[in-house]
Amino acid sequence: MKRNFLILMITGILAAACLPSFAQAPKKIPADKQRALQWKPEKGQYYFSHSLVFDYQNKADNTSGKLKIYLDPVSGAICFRKESSFGEHGKGFDFVIAFPDGKYIFCGADDAGKKMRIVEMVKEVKPNAETKAEQQENFTTYCIPTGNKRVDFGLESLEYDLTYATSDTKDKIWLTKTPFSSYTIYGIEFVESAVSLPVSFDYLHLLTSDLLVTEINSKDLILKLTSLEKDPFLANIKGYPEVKVAD
Repeated sequence: MKRNFLILMITGILAAACLPSFAQAPKKIPADKQRALQWKPEKGQYYFSHSLVFDYQNKADNTSGKLKIYLDPVSGAICFRKESSFGEHGKGFDFVIAFPDGKYIFCGADDAGKKMRIVEMVKEVKPNAETKAEQQENFTTYCIPTGNKRVDFGLESLEYDLTYATSDTKDKIWLTKTPFSSYTIYGIEFVESAVSLPVSFDYLHLLTSDLLVTEINSKDLILKLTSLEKDPFLANIKGYPEVKVAD
């Protein structure tokens, strides 16, 4: 019994040593004064005070541009807008609001031009203990720290060599700890509604919820966070009647 406990304790210590070693916990992003006036979920109104902007070059399909994701730093909710997040990758949807509990609200119009709202739950955004253990194992196996650090927009990022089980490919990836969950961003990969981003954020299997990819350089993709700043946007779902979608 004591031997098993000792093995588990040593394993935990080694795993913790391989996790990102950030100098300090991330500072909370303060919401602006308008948040108290504009954030009214009971009225279908959601206020986002900041935005994350990524520059990307998707070598696989020869596209490039900017990707903007709106953020409410208080609740951790985010918003994807058609104009700046998914464009033609989202059919008739105008915007998508995502919450840390895995709820995604899609607002747009059907083929007849009638406004509609679809609510979808993405269970992967709330991983169980087994999944969390698998994520940690994947991270310690495939993310090798290089020792390089930097600070962008007040966020400290660490560089890793990202390796793969099925190839000898090695990519460069930068990660930062955030005071909000990044799973709302990564969870868009799992939605059944027809929305996708111009780049893949398929990192739920690899990263903990407080780790955000700030840069990646791979054979198929170059991505870098270029802005995190105040950029107010008000999303109102009231004019979009909810439509139930059969399972």
